[in-house]
Amino acid sequence: MGMGRAILYAKSHDVSELRDVILNACLHSQAYDVQCEGTHASFMYELVSGLPDRDFYHNEVLHALSGSGDDRDAAHRFHIAACMALDGNEVAKRAMYEAYDPGPRWGELIGIDFVRMDGIKGFLFVADKIGALPAHGAKEVDAGYLLSMSFEICGEQPTWDALREAGATNLRIEMFRLIAEESRRDERGRRPEIPALSYQQLLEELHLRRPYSLWKWGERASDQELELAARGLIAAMDSKQQLAHLRIFARRRFPLDVNVLVALADVEEDRVGIAAMKALAQIPHGASRELAFRLVKARSSARGEVIEVIAQNFEPGDHEIVLRWFEEEGDDQVLHSMGMDLMPFWEQHPNEKTEARMLRALYESGPCSFCREGAVSRLIELGALPEELRAECEWDANDEIRDLVRAKPVA
Repeated sequence: MGMGRAILYAKSHDVSELRDVILNACLHSQAYDVQCEGTHASFMYELVSGLPDRDFYHNEVLHALSGSGDDRDAAHRFHIAACMALDGNEVAKRAMYEAYDPGPRWGELIGIDFVRMDGIKGFLFVADKIGALPAHGAKEVDAGYLLSMSFEICGEQPTWDALREAGATNLRIEMFRLIAEESRRDERGRRPEIPALSYQQLLEELHLRRPYSLWKWGERASDQELELAARGLIAAMDSKQQLAHLRIFARRRFPLDVNVLVALADVEEDRVGIAAMKALAQIPHGASRELAFRLVKARSSARGEVIEVIAQNFEPGDHEIVLRWFEEEGDDQVLHSMGMDLMPFWEQHPNEKTEARMLRALYESGPCSFCREGAVSRLIELGALPEELRAECEWDANDEIRDLVRAKPVA
């Protein structure tokens, strides 16, 4: 989970018996949500670098670079190796250059480490590798994030100048340049804003739309268009159509009979039940409250959304109920979904008696360090962050948590 207590424990105890556990966390990212948290690579580097057998872990990571594949674990290993290289380990840097064989999904993220290490030189090395992917059959190759990071690290004009100069004699780098320019055009000239579409227009490309764009359409649609979408949900022929229609109502009240949503909450296919619960969370209704209790008891996959539903149908005593649900949950995905709704629940229905306990539970059990950050921030505001938590927060995998406790120490 990236909690600082792991580093503190390793600093003061013999952890040789935990070598397999530590090595596994060096070779395989344990982060819950890499998009928000990163892979926890710098955290693991910091942990093992304080151990007497750190060379063992460093060497194992370097040996594992070659043939890592195109996944989050590969990104994790390369990030740890980059930490070594940035600390002056030339062996690690050479190993990275020799092993880098990017795929279309994670190659771009890994490539950013080369830019951090060697600026334009590292950027062109990565551009050469990624530019070769289309020739090897990769259909979707992205360069937007790598390009933006090179702008940030090396400057926008030097990045373009280097690409054009190198691309004049290197077809792979020229291919990367073309991909990069296409990526920039896509950012500036995407399809028309979805809220401007009628429901009929939306329906024609419903399967192409991402969840966010469907939420936005639902938020801004007229009452008439929204009712057409509601009737479209009722008429949907399969779970994929149901899911797409339900996403329209994630932030806008469903205008027809709420029992349509209640019936869909039990559908397990394609996350339909989860989307139905998100739609129900917009509607105060006794049936929604009863459904929430039933889903928890049945261990439904949609139970992660019950706290938001209870917030809309609040009754005295619910703080203890939803907190117990969270404390007794064992599935990380459900914990994460519930955890994201805990603090908004207490904001909507303040309860001083239970808030600190809720925040401690979120800190201890929430699998995501981003959610843990919110709990720490609020505990500091309440003056309720215990000294032992403050001490371990200084070593958390989330740098923002470290900054929070260093900026606002407990009196």
